[in-house]
Amino acid sequence: MRFIAVYNQLQTATGVGFDSLIDALDFLFWGYEDDDLTPQGIYDALTDESIPYDHAGKPVTGSSLDSIRSIAKAYLKTSYRFSGLIPPGNVD
Repeated sequence: MRFIAVYNQLQTATGVGFDSLIDALDFLFWGYEDDDLTPQGIYDALTDESIPYDHAGKPVTGSSLDSIRSIAKAYLKTSYRFSGLIPPGNVD
């Protein structure tokens, strides 16, 4: 999993991992369209970059890139802990 879609749902910030950027964007798009979640952005675990989410060219939240990165890294850390895998070097 390379791309982490970061979002808020029921006032809780979390993420979910995907292998492709298209899948992560699709998840955020339909989650927002169905009013189930509020997208913040996408974190790329390979490049350590965060991308804020824009819906139809307009920002949805004012989330900072650092906030997106922090939430995604917490998700990755938890995922690795539950899977028993060793996290890559950039997951603190």
